[in-house]
Amino acid sequence: MRRGVGRVAAAAAVATALTLAAVGTAHAEASYGEIALTGSGGDYSGTVTLPPGFPSVTFTSDSRAAASVPSGASNWLPAATPWGEVFGSSQNQQYLNLRPAADSAGSPSTTTYVFDTPTPAGGWGFALGDIDSDLAVVTATDADGEPVSGTDLGFEDVFNYCDASPRPSGVCSSGPPAGGTGFDLPTSAVGASDVTLTGNGPDTGGAAGWFQPTVALSSLTVEFEWQTGFPVYHTWFATQLRAVAGTVTLDGTTPQAGVEITLTGPSGEVVATTTTGDDGSYAFDGIAPGEYEVTMTVPDGLTAAGPEELPADVVAENATGVDFDLTADEPEPEVFEVPGTVTDPQGEPIPDADVVLETPDGDVVAETTTDEDGDFVLPDVPAGDYELIITPPGGAPTEIPVTVPVEEPLEITADPTPTPTPTPTPTSSPTSSPSPTSSPSPTSSPSPTSSPTGEPSPTPSASPTEEPGEDLPDTGAGAGPAAIAVLLAAAGVGVLALRRRVTE
Repeated sequence: MRRGVGRVAAAAAVATALTLAAVGTAHAEASYGEIALTGSGGDYSGTVTLPPGFPSVTFTSDSRAAASVPSGASNWLPAATPWGEVFGSSQNQQYLNLRPAADSAGSPSTTTYVFDTPTPAGGWGFALGDIDSDLAVVTATDADGEPVSGTDLGFEDVFNYCDASPRPSGVCSSGPPAGGTGFDLPTSAVGASDVTLTGNGPDTGGAAGWFQPTVALSSLTVEFEWQTGFPVYHTWFATQLRAVAGTVTLDGTTPQAGVEITLTGPSGEVVATTTTGDDGSYAFDGIAPGEYEVTMTVPDGLTAAGPEELPADVVAENATGVDFDLTADEPEPEVFEVPGTVTDPQGEPIPDADVVLETPDGDVVAETTTDEDGDFVLPDVPAGDYELIITPPGGAPTEIPVTVPVEEPLEITADPTPTPTPTPTPTSSPTSSPSPTSSPSPTSSPSPTSSPTGEPSPTPSASPTEEPGEDLPDTGAGAGPAAIAVLLAAAGVGVLALRRRVTE
């Protein structure tokens, strides 16, 4: 087994900017992971950084010393290999060198990669190289933490990367020429929940196998065990690169430039932002496969004519036509102030008067009260015709028509006198007509009464008696029944008076 000179890479910067940052070098629309490694024999840890949108990856390993991160300058996966046809050449791309826990049977190392959010269910892969005098067992857990079946691990095939041109110089300096025969290949076995690659024993070069998982993973584990010699194995990570593109228009036709568009990853992190060009188009290139959300920031004065957020699934292919549409806001109506002063008929200001502005339909548009100087201002009144109602404290309302905008402050005279409360007039009961008074019956003359003393009473002088047929004096009352009754009553009174005098 031929080994390239290893080195420990410096910690790679994780792309956290709002605009897309290149990670690794893109090949055949794919990108390799950048690897950072720390620790020592039996206790290694590190990170793998893939393009924007791919979950953050951390790993631990109990590999014996010395683990390393070679640069890929002398050992790589050529573009002509089955792996390279999907992810391109790994020349000058980092990979991870690990070993068993011990160079003895039954002492495998365990290396576990943990994804901070589940991976996409496609579009990315990993390759294990230099599997010749050793064996590797691959397992994983899904998004729910359950074991992944061997089939869903997405094992593709075995290959020998020395059987390609240009050949890696470090491990393929001997052996058959590219295109020849006799290249070492590991055997593979897909189990119920694992995939095992077993080397043929001799120390050769270039024996490899590769995977493209078909379900989302939350973790990936490789157990690497010694068979002979001093084995080491290599691990590469890569993803295909995807793009999301669309346009923003006004009313479905006019391109809108300068509209901010945000791309959010599956875990809710902002992956990138951009703005539309003069033609209204935008694009996010070089992102990892996955399911994204694209959000439009609606400019002032405009309204989204449809969704402001759209999904973009780029697990299997690019997403195009992620389009947004805008429409102009309805213009705000121009509004005006309506100022004025309320005074009494003597020109004195009326404070605390209620001022109400209504539409012709009686809807209140604005209201206020006058200040100590009788002044008022009604703000934010749209243009139009209104009724202004002024009601002084305790006084009667005064209504005047007003057309807004007004050319000058209104001067209104109102009556502050309290409105009199009307007194209800009792309704009299209807009175029936008086019944006619019957004429009094004639009173008979009293019989003379003897004096109690026995002395004869003087005989009263007899009243003059009118001769029969002589006319009665004219009383001016006519000769109706009422007049006769009055005369008879008077005669009766006279007879009674005479009687009293006689009896005295």
